[in-house]
Amino acid sequence: MQVLTDSDRVQIDRLGSVPFASASRSLPVSAAQVFSVLERPGHLEPFHPFCRENTALVWDESERRDRIVYLNGLRLDRQFVQWSPGEGFELLIGGSVEKRSLVTWTLRDDSSASSTISITVRPYIYAGKPRVASAAMNRLWIGPRLTSYLTSVVNGLHQYLETSERVARNAYGSHPWFSR
Repeated sequence: MQVLTDSDRVQIDRLGSVPFASASRSLPVSAAQVFSVLERPGHLEPFHPFCRENTALVWDESERRDRIVYLNGLRLDRQFVQWSPGEGFELLIGGSVEKRSLVTWTLRDDSSASSTISITVRPYIYAGKPRVASAAMNRLWIGPRLTSYLTSVVNGLHQYLETSERVARNAYGSHPWFSR
C-alpha cells in the first residue's frame, strides 16, 4: 500500500480510540470469494444500496484510492491504508483530508463455503472531543444511523453474492444522510 504521511498516521491513531458503529453479516461464499469482489475497482456499485457511483482514482498494487458518490450527491474520497488479500482492508474516508473517518472491512471464513464480513466506522467527528460527550452522541444519534447504514451495505453485499444482480437503490429503506 501507499506510504502514509505523518498526518495520516496521526489521524489514524486519534481515530483508534473513538466510539464506533459496526455491522456484520454471514455470507454464502468464502472470504477469498468475497475479496475477489471487493478488490475490483468500483466494487461498491453492484451492491451498495446508497451508491450512485464508485470511481477508482488510483487502483494498483502500491496505492488504492477511489471516490463514492451517494444517491444524494455527497462525494467522499477513500484512501486505503491497509490491504490484506482475503482478510479485508482499512481506509480513511471523507470530503476533505482534515475530516476523514476510519473504516475497517474484515472478512473471516466460517467454513469452506461461508464467511462473515464486518464493517466498522470510527467517525472523525469524535476525534478530540471529550469521551463522555462522544459516547452520548454515538449512543443517541450517530451510532444508530451509522449502524443502519452499515447493515444496509452488508445486506446488499449478501444479496449480490447470492444473485449476481445489482442491488436496487435504497433496497433496504432510505437513509437520511445518503439517500435522495
